[in-house]
Amino acid sequence: MNQQRNAWLAARLASLSPQWVAGFPLILDERGVVTRFFKCELRSQFRHIVVGGEPITRALLDARAPSGDRFPPDKVFRLATGADGLLKLDRLCRLVHTLNHCIVAERRDPLLLQIHPRLFDYVKVGHGRVFAKMLAHFDLSPTQIILEVSGNAPVAAIDCYRSEGFSMQHVQESVAA
Repeated sequence: MNQQRNAWLAARLASLSPQWVAGFPLILDERGVVTRFFKCELRSQFRHIVVGGEPITRALLDARAPSGDRFPPDKVFRLATGADGLLKLDRLCRLVHTLNHCIVAERRDPLLLQIHPRLFDYVKVGHGRVFAKMLAHFDLSPTQIILEVSGNAPVAAIDCYRSEGFSMQHVQESVAA
């Protein structure tokens, strides 16, 4: 990533509303955007896949314990308690992935991001609204994102995401972000 783009991203990260990410730090280092949650370092991993004949990139969470050892993503999400904790961790991970894919790596192919299945237990309305605003803060569009939801996601939630401009992909069984 060039220095001008790096400076722009650092300024945007610094001006991001802390309430959107529960005050968790978003840091730009030599490998991209990273955050911390309960002493774990959270980064992005990407896997290139083909869906319906189209190449897309799937984002996966790379969580590391303070020792540097891998920390299972499902355990990271178990640390998030209650609606607010899970919501903000899920949104935080999706933002880290999106920034690393679209801005740091400057990729233009669609990005597949998982919505944590427990999120639908807590959020009842406005699905996708804040995430769309976060993307706009970085001059990104929801049309670049495909959200992956479990087959039992509420229709109303899917409709809300679509109304914000996100595409949707159903999966039978989800894995933590």
